[in-house]
Amino acid sequence: MNDYGEGTEQDVRIRVFESFKDVFSSAPIRLMSRTVSTMRSMGYDDLASAIGDLDWRTVPADDQEDPFLRDDWEALLVPAFNNMSGWLHQLASRPLAYNLDSLGYPAVVEAWSGMWQVQLGLEFKNKSAAPPEVFIFHGGNQALQAAFIGVAEARRDRAGTDTPATVLVPIPSFSCPMDQMALQGMQAYLLPPTDPGMDPGPEDIAKIPEGVDIDAVYAMPVNNPTGRTLEPDRLRALIEAVLDRWPHAGIILDSVYVRMHPRYNRLLAWFDDDARFADSIIFIDSLSKSHGVTGLRSGALLTRSSRLRGGIVRYAQNVMAGPSNAMQAVVLGLIGPHASGEEEFSDYLIRLQVRIGKHLQRRRQLLLEEAFDRWREYFHKDQPLLPDPKTFDWEGSMYAVPQLSDLCRTKAAERGFSPTVGFYLDSGIGGVPLDGFCGNPNLERHGLLVNHDSEELRAFQKYASRFVRLSFGMTPPPKRRRVADRD
Repeated sequence: MNDYGEGTEQDVRIRVFESFKDVFSSAPIRLMSRTVSTMRSMGYDDLASAIGDLDWRTVPADDQEDPFLRDDWEALLVPAFNNMSGWLHQLASRPLAYNLDSLGYPAVVEAWSGMWQVQLGLEFKNKSAAPPEVFIFHGGNQALQAAFIGVAEARRDRAGTDTPATVLVPIPSFSCPMDQMALQGMQAYLLPPTDPGMDPGPEDIAKIPEGVDIDAVYAMPVNNPTGRTLEPDRLRALIEAVLDRWPHAGIILDSVYVRMHPRYNRLLAWFDDDARFADSIIFIDSLSKSHGVTGLRSGALLTRSSRLRGGIVRYAQNVMAGPSNAMQAVVLGLIGPHASGEEEFSDYLIRLQVRIGKHLQRRRQLLLEEAFDRWREYFHKDQPLLPDPKTFDWEGSMYAVPQLSDLCRTKAAERGFSPTVGFYLDSGIGGVPLDGFCGNPNLERHGLLVNHDSEELRAFQKYASRFVRLSFGMTPPPKRRRVADRD
């Protein structure tokens, strides 16, 4: 273990941060999360980690509002991972079968399909002699890569190969997809929000100049980084505005937080109301958040679109043989009951996902409350991105984006730090600057940002640097103080 020397807590924190700065210079989320986890391992009570992963072991064994969540979550994961050894023993005597990665693929597809139909009321099926509607991949990011390939192929079919596909990205937005666009040579149009809470809406579409041809939109019903819920009517209106102007556009909805949401069966309920949606929308899903299994790499793509499916099918069939046996075995252990007709068990699994989501919501509430109590002078009096800046209780994911105060930003600048780094080194609350979710250097470096010269975009990115994105997925919640204790 490294020796970070003696001194004040801030001295140690600076040395830990500096030790990781070069290694993770191009990955700010990893840099901050590694620093926070190292500080916590040494006994310091750093409040937040930048990374969005989950771990059942961070749920207190005596959680005051859901005392059995830790045990129930563990009881789901352990047998599911033990299911892997059963597959290995079953296939060991048959080397050919052992090497067929797709051996259980139809069962995994049926389980994921059943989960969406039972929980969300949306039907996607892989039927005999019909194009597939459900694709299983190694993680949500690979499913997203497949979606971009589908969009790029549809663009070539429609307009030829002279110009790459252009993806409209309402910002702030998850940073990994923007880097995937750059890696695939796709163009991006980054769309700043009009809404003070930074929720995208149909009014933003009108700001895009005439002559810009949009091939797809990447959006999220529950936003990462803000943790805010995009209300169903507003999301639908945004999609309708896009399709009214660009009927050929694909809509990629990254929906990995939907099944954990208290209103999981309402966020996407509009999907079957308009025939255009079925031929335009690609849903991305993953078990990494809803089950806390980021390292398993289990993701899915669901779509009925005939015009976007071609590239996805080719990618799934020719580039990869299918998810590994190990992943299939665990996934069937986690969601198999959704396909086997075990209604009571299926309902229990849905309730468990929502309990995990509620626990993260409560965890975020308690940690934000403590952060504001301890470091209130570092937070701005106006908090437009916090739906409830007083009790810190709102529906959504484990993320929150507070605005830093002028004092915090000035102190950081005097020491040569960004506002987010200065805030962390003083407070122990780790986060990532919001402007990191509002652009991508590789898109700019390769000349792939369509509106690179937009003054509105630059002004918004500068404004976003005042905010810090916090994630509480890996930070145990503080115990809620009783009213008597507060008095």
